[in-house]
Amino acid sequence: MTSPHSQANGAESPLPSTMDAMAYGAALPDMTCEPLPDLCHKCGRCCKSATTYASHEELLKLADNGEKEAIDFLTIFQPFESQEAARAAVPDQVDQVLKEAALQDNLTPENMTFYHCRYVTPEGICGIYDQRPRCCREAPAHGWSMMPPGCGFEGWQFQKREEQKASIRNLKTIVHTLETLSPDGIHHPADPSRTLDDIRAKVEKNIGAFRRFGSDHW
Repeated sequence: MTSPHSQANGAESPLPSTMDAMAYGAALPDMTCEPLPDLCHKCGRCCKSATTYASHEELLKLADNGEKEAIDFLTIFQPFESQEAARAAVPDQVDQVLKEAALQDNLTPENMTFYHCRYVTPEGICGIYDQRPRCCREAPAHGWSMMPPGCGFEGWQFQKREEQKASIRNLKTIVHTLETLSPDGIHHPADPSRTLDDIRAKVEKNIGAFRRFGSDHW
């Protein structure tokens, strides 16, 4: 599909229609803003085996510095004494997380801390549901949250991952198209006031946020 822009000779421009959004600063769709569907099995396993990319020590520092999400998390979740204690509670989730962490350059599996919610009931139900913090209200926040195997959100997360991959592939296509059509390799072909470096930086910011999930190869 092409853009409705017209070139000097009156011919239709070959620029992709999505180029306009990129040129004027649009960001990737924010998947976290969509209401979550009611797919929870209410098994409570995610509440009993939470973990974070930040270490426990990093979380404590963030909380000491007033970072609200870290404060909320540590208010709700308390750490297991060991990974073995966490595995005794939810073995399939702990093993899944550690296996995935071993494939990540920025994670050290043996240093990861698992947490359990102070308020989850023995039946797996949230004991403070109406007052639960944002980290609980929005879980799973996106397609890349590692939920327990068999979670009711598996299909929804697969869909969100594919949407995110498509968005990033589209941004890469935009950059490639602009680089190809730029008359000097420096400026936007349809808006000389913008440089390709500005657009690359915007794309890099979006792609970089998902680099830990493999966005360089999407």
